[in-house]
Amino acid sequence: MKSQAVIILVLFITMTLSGCPSVWNLETKNPEDTPEETYKKAEDLLKDKKYFQAIESLEKLKSAHPDFKQMPEVYLKIADAFYDEGSFDKAIARYLQFLELYPNNPDVPRAKYQIGMAYFSQIRGTDLDNSVVRSAIQAFKVVTELPEPGEWGKKAEEKINECKKKLAEKEIYKANTYVSLGNYKAARLAAQRVLDEFPKLGFDEVANDLIKKYKNK
Repeated sequence: MKSQAVIILVLFITMTLSGCPSVWNLETKNPEDTPEETYKKAEDLLKDKKYFQAIESLEKLKSAHPDFKQMPEVYLKIADAFYDEGSFDKAIARYLQFLELYPNNPDVPRAKYQIGMAYFSQIRGTDLDNSVVRSAIQAFKVVTELPEPGEWGKKAEEKINECKKKLAEKEIYKANTYVSLGNYKAARLAAQRVLDEFPKLGFDEVANDLIKKYKNK
């Protein structure tokens, strides 16, 4: 009887190691998440601000299930995650990818607006980079020129005005700096640019005062 028990034990171990179906295999196998479950988990990660984990999960979903019915939203959520995390260049690239793949999607205005916001979010103080501000203005203009921009068109117009105010502020800052350096001609030119390029944004009076004050200097 003892020898028979040993033989049965050996056979059981052999079957287990050989990969034959067994109760062990059925109990330890982890079923793969459905696309819907993966998407929901990624949404939860985004809510918890675990952006990189969410991006990784969504990227895997793209690769494993390219026919997933919510694929446009997957692309947008990846772009949004990069934006919320502060990786603005990557966000812009992903929004552009979405626009190329889904040019007729209802979220096109929002994606284009977010490109403008990705530039706008990089603007810093009076030492701002004019090229970044102008890129933001151009991106927001694209939204306003859409046939049906919806709410995003109005938001884009507001951001364009904010960008222009920042450029006007910088010109005033430059004018005052030139005055402190005794370069009055450069100060007048900076003030005049405010009147020519950014009129009626709240800086006309300051610009005119600078021009009058240093007109003959």
